[in-house]
Amino acid sequence: MTAQLSPLARFDNLLLATDGDEVSAGAVRVALHMADRCGAKLTVMHMARTLRDYAMFNPDGVRQAEDEGHAILKEVERQAGTACVNCAPVLRYGEEPVHEIAAQAEESQADVVIMGRRGVHWLERLMLGEAAARVVGHVHCSVLVVPKESGMWDKGILLAVDGSRFADAASVAAANLARRCGLPVTVLSVCANDDLKCEMVQAMADRVRDLLRQEGVAADSVVKEGNPAQAIVAAAAENDCDLIIVGSHGRTGLDRLLMGSVSQQVVIQAKCPVLVAKTT
Repeated sequence: MTAQLSPLARFDNLLLATDGDEVSAGAVRVALHMADRCGAKLTVMHMARTLRDYAMFNPDGVRQAEDEGHAILKEVERQAGTACVNCAPVLRYGEEPVHEIAAQAEESQADVVIMGRRGVHWLERLMLGEAAARVVGHVHCSVLVVPKESGMWDKGILLAVDGSRFADAASVAAANLARRCGLPVTVLSVCANDDLKCEMVQAMADRVRDLLRQEGVAADSVVKEGNPAQAIVAAAAENDCDLIIVGSHGRTGLDRLLMGSVSQQVVIQAKCPVLVAKTT
């Protein structure tokens, strides 16, 4: 498949971003399982909400933020036990979590950023989106967003494709994870209510299904009509899939702060973990 679907998705270098509250619980569980199963390096990052250079003006506040941050990192280390022998804690200082996550992803050369999903009011979704969706727009690597109730997937993978190179990146990621986890993949394409277009979409899904099968992955293909994000979330439930993989078309500038892309909408609506795969 790597010769036909050019992007190569790796899971060798993981970055877990945690703020220590219950929202991060699912992300911590999944990150530790992935690091163990994939034999990956795991960087565990927390941001102390302060600027270290301002310690002279508010030393007690900085010390408190540091102590809380180290306690959060220690708790992840405790949960990991002996399962993750290649974990590295990192405490960053800053005021904007999205910026610090993106900076750490670059410094760690992360293949995947893993983080929790925080629910927000619908108006906040419309205006700014949530942190997870904004991280998807800012980092260059793939992003795995995990709802707090979720754990490691063990049923099946829902792969959404649209014929783009971004979907090819998602397809390679699905193949790699399916082999590592021994799971089947359901390949989904979404079309409008148009018979001719749906025939083309079916052929697109079948192509990826066949490539996955050539890689030794159990795969089927389905087509749904309607709103893409809603169709993807519905198909995951209907096909008993507990991981969704989509490609990211990427955004720049102000668009990175706005909701609207299919991948961002899936991240917000899905009840299971969502991997937004990128080509770089």
